Amino acid sequence: MKIYKQITDIFVKIVSVILMCLIASLVGVMLYELSLRNFLNKSFRASTELCGFLFMWMAFLGVIVLYDQDRLITLDMLYVRATPKVQTTFWMINKIFSLGLGIIMIVAYQGMYKINSTSYFSTMQFVSKAWHFLPMAIAGGFIVVKTVYQLMDRIVVPHGTNTN
Repeated sequence: MKIYKQITDIFVKIVSVILMCLIASLVGVMLYELSLRNFLNKSFRASTELCGFLFMWMAFLGVIVLYDQDRLITLDMLYVRATPKVQTTFWMINKIFSLGLGIIMIVAYQGMYKINSTSYFSTMQFVSKAWHFLPMAIAGGFIVVKTVYQLMDRIVVPHGTNTN
């Protein structure tokens, strides 16, 4: 279990670094586009498409970090006031839905792949739209892996000694 957690922790650290690079790139492209518009009265569609591409990666990779830190929106106001048995039930329901969401994200990407792999951006003809949606599958895969870890940790490790 320790190795499993270490692998997911390393993956989240790598994703965090990538996220910082994506945010810096997004800001750089936006500043470039603003400068072109304001000083040279020109605009390039590629900037808009690149920002959309970077934003998609940033959003879904951000889900990985938020899910890892248990910072996604939940119904904590109900959860905290419930009895321990009800809390356990809510937690299990949450994990079942998380597992389903992760699987659906992977299956959706796989289903869209045939179309997206032959579809290209109008200004970035060298990048298929499959790359645009890839972070959805990566985030889904992480959600599945992390949820399986959390379920195993909760079931295998005696309650109260979880490593999370």
